[in-house]
Amino acid sequence: MKKIFLGCVILLFALGISASIFAGGRQDIEDNIGETNAKPGVLVVELIYLNHGPVRNVVTDIDNLLEGYGEQIHITRYSFGSSEGKSFAELRKLDGHIPLAVFINGSMKFKVDNRSVDFISFPQGGGTGFVADGEWSMDDLKQVIDGELVKS
Repeated sequence: MKKIFLGCVILLFALGISASIFAGGRQDIEDNIGETNAKPGVLVVELIYLNHGPVRNVVTDIDNLLEGYGEQIHITRYSFGSSEGKSFAELRKLDGHIPLAVFINGSMKFKVDNRSVDFISFPQGGGTGFVADGEWSMDDLKQVIDGELVKS
C-alpha cells in the first residue's frame, strides 16, 4: 500500500499537479514575476544579476545607495541562475551574457543630462577584463531614482 501511495505522489509531482494540492492552492511565485505588491507612490526597483564576485560587489554598492531611500522604494532582486530570475529575464527580454540590469518602474532606459542611459552591465569603472563597463554610473542611478520619486 505504501508503494502505491508513493507512486501516486511521484506521479502527481511529475504532472505538476502537486502545487495546487499540497500548497493549498498557492499561486506559484513565478506567476507573479514582474508584479509587486508595492504601495501606490512607491518606486519599484528590480535588480537581476549574475551571482558572481565582481557583480556582487556592484550589487552591494547599489544596495548601499538604495538603503537611503527606506520605504520610498520597493526592491526586488533576482539571480539569473534562479528559476524566478530566468522567468524575469524572459519577461524583460534579456538574453546573452548580462552581468546586471536595473529596472526602475519596469524600465532600464532613461534620459540623464540629455543622454540616453541603459542600466545594464557594470557601471562605469566597475567592469572586468571580460565584460566591459556599461554607460551608466552610480550617480546616474541616484539621479534617475530621485527624479522618478518626484514624479510619483
